[in-house]
Amino acid sequence: MLNWRLVLFNLCILQAGPINKDLIQDYPSYDKMFSLLFKDKVPLWNINVYNIYENIFPEHLNYYNAFIITGSAYGVYEDHYWIKNLFEVIKKIVHFKIPLLGICFGHQAIAQALGGHVIKYSKGWGIGIKEITTTKYKSILGNFQKLNLIFFHQDQVVKLPKNAELLASNSFCTMASFSIDNSVLTLQAHPEFNKDFSLKLLEARKSNIKHKTYLEAVNELETLEHDGELIKPNIIDFLEQKFKK
Repeated sequence: MLNWRLVLFNLCILQAGPINKDLIQDYPSYDKMFSLLFKDKVPLWNINVYNIYENIFPEHLNYYNAFIITGSAYGVYEDHYWIKNLFEVIKKIVHFKIPLLGICFGHQAIAQALGGHVIKYSKGWGIGIKEITTTKYKSILGNFQKLNLIFFHQDQVVKLPKNAELLASNSFCTMASFSIDNSVLTLQAHPEFNKDFSLKLLEARKSNIKHKTYLEAVNELETLEHDGELIKPNIIDFLEQKFKK
């Protein structure tokens, strides 16, 4: 339901799936993770959340200053009615040039909706804290050549949409981030995840992950730092860009 009160900034989070049932007591939803990541901004933002995996979508897209599509255990190539509806919503948001941030599933959904291609990767899971290399020193992501971010995915974008600019990659995930006309920003990684949640999610899905991959991910999550907080100001600037003008 829309809240039409006077606010500084209206953010819509399109939540693409529930939290793993084993973790829901400590981590109730993905949108709460974004609220924690953006905690300094939350008092100044009006945030509406829609459980799109239940086929619940906002009616008035132009009401919002920016959108986020979250991660999910679903695959964008799966035959679900709500995913088809999401593709149409993505096209409308892009047409209106409203800033759109896609994370993990969101990254993949934007690519698939706009003419790219996503597959279940034959080399399996990409999990842990992984280094990505940016394609240019200065971009929407900031002035970074390398970033360490939390990854948790099995699907990958293997073809970018037309007019998309690749922003970052590594040897495992060659299309880890892209942008379109400064109004779309996507990341395969999870800047909103913390290490505690990632370790617990890893444990919950342990039976589906190769033992070597599991051990490497545990080691990375226990010993390395990730740069979610480092790129947060750039993500906020991206989301607020039209509102500030």
